[in-house]
Amino acid sequence: MKKSVHMIVPDAQCGGSEPSTHNDLLNAQAANRRARVALAGAYRGLDKLGLNEGIDNHLSVRAPAANGEGEVLLLIPYGLHWSEVTASSLVGLNEKDEVVEGEGHADIAAASIHRGIHNARSEDVSCVMHTHMPYATALAVLQDPTLRMCHQNSLRFYDNVAYDKEYQGFVENVCEGDRIAKALGKNDAMIMRSHGALAVGPTIARAFDTMYYLERACQIQVMAMWTGQPLVEIDEETCKKSKTIVDRTGDEYASAFFESVLRRLRKECPDFEN
Repeated sequence: MKKSVHMIVPDAQCGGSEPSTHNDLLNAQAANRRARVALAGAYRGLDKLGLNEGIDNHLSVRAPAANGEGEVLLLIPYGLHWSEVTASSLVGLNEKDEVVEGEGHADIAAASIHRGIHNARSEDVSCVMHTHMPYATALAVLQDPTLRMCHQNSLRFYDNVAYDKEYQGFVENVCEGDRIAKALGKNDAMIMRSHGALAVGPTIARAFDTMYYLERACQIQVMAMWTGQPLVEIDEETCKKSKTIVDRTGDEYASAFFESVLRRLRKECPDFEN
């Protein structure tokens, strides 16, 4: 089933005598602001869950440029810890990966990985998340990194997780991003050998939900493997039935989950919206 990208735009403005070009600019500015707040919330939320690593890893979203001219790719500036991210601190890159919004510069690995995926999946993906979260990365370093269908969290990824088995060292160019995008294919999640994990989605909420539950599924599997006992794998019919339910209800659940994360942040560290 083909997904459609839900662009982060404000409700249409009705009435008034302002020129349409001015309304378009206001809409672009509002959408840019909303995307910044949501992405900053995703950085802070994943940080609180312990799913980031140092000042590495990166999340991005495509959003209308604040000046109303096309789109920008929003992501963290290099050197900022995820716990420090605010809406205004994010940088915006144009299609040439030049910083046109914000201060600082993007990590070359971030720009390379994310640009390749956004270009390849522009029709159904607006948000890309890459982390070295512990349990997914632990699975990634095994000779067999397969996510087994042994728990209901795993069923979210039935026929929807890719495996990049061609680790080529530190990312330094866009070609590597294109290669990673090809390995991802049409899947929403990927385990990257000797590297980490990747999640994509039509919205920030959906990508956040995918990233969180990918780590939970990997955690349960890795902890079960520690016992040395065989895993109990769920039958294929149940896997298919469960995946159908996830596909039908996923957007609604992900939105509710992400909103709960934002509510927590507004209580504990409201500065993320600055």
